[in-house]
Amino acid sequence: MIEATPVRRQRVLAAFAFGRYDGARHMPRYDHQSIERKWQERWATSHAHEARDPEASSGRAGDARPKEYLLVEFPYPSGDGLHVGHIRPYVALDVIARKHRMEGKNVLYPIGWDAFGLPTENYAIKMGIHPAVATKQNTDRFRRQIQSLGISFDWSREVNTTDPAYYKWTQWIFLQFLKHGLAHKARMPINWCTRCKIGLANEEVVGGVCERCGGAVEKRDREQMEKGTLPRVSWEKIIEHIDHVVKLVGPDHVGLGSDFDGASMPLGLDDVSKLSRITQALLDKGYRAEDVEKILGGNLLQVMEETESVSRSLSGR
Repeated sequence: MIEATPVRRQRVLAAFAFGRYDGARHMPRYDHQSIERKWQERWATSHAHEARDPEASSGRAGDARPKEYLLVEFPYPSGDGLHVGHIRPYVALDVIARKHRMEGKNVLYPIGWDAFGLPTENYAIKMGIHPAVATKQNTDRFRRQIQSLGISFDWSREVNTTDPAYYKWTQWIFLQFLKHGLAHKARMPINWCTRCKIGLANEEVVGGVCERCGGAVEKRDREQMEKGTLPRVSWEKIIEHIDHVVKLVGPDHVGLGSDFDGASMPLGLDDVSKLSRITQALLDKGYRAEDVEKILGGNLLQVMEETESVSRSLSGR
């Protein structure tokens, strides 16, 4: 190893300044293939990038560390393999994932394949093979390429939308939507690629042609399933009264904390759960259902009942 004396450091800096520094003379060649492979194998054998379940299961202890969930859009595994558009977001979130792990967090950074679709079938026809074979070949290629980059995905939770163990549940969920009137057939105009014979999203049409194949795109009416919604909750009305409600029942009683501010209440996936607790707390204090509805505003109770009915159905209860 070359000793980094102060005089030597000055000479190196001077060489840099005058453009005469030859790195090959001062350091061994970086053999990226062997070095990257070494550390990738060590990460894999040590399960360094796998998230741990918070609760104990299958003989494994639970993990009480703070949780962090990072998600990239799962790629469609085409026959051409990875391109820079795939790698860019993977690397950006990989930096964040590694930072959170170094901070002691339990990081879930999953990867999978959005592998269903007519492009797969068209590719299989072009290559003269079965779509299942084409998908297997393409996902194997993508997996090998991504792993060679050292992206810290949790491969133990890899998802493939063409796996029957996966899509049986998406089909089951869709049937529940259909059963509860949350899905229906409708005819609507879509972007139709005359060469690929598939529908395109607006961003896939560039200059009036298909971004993938360059084929002409035209508008066609197609019958397809459309998602419905539950009756809408007037969140503005709820927020208008929420501070008053919390004062009536006590913020700690409904699990919102003593510093809760209704005006800054985040509207997210768990809002119905929060409002359910508030509603139950009011009923426990002797308020009549009609009074609770007046306090919270609109058709909230009806929406909550319908939401809980769908939730019970989806959970099998």
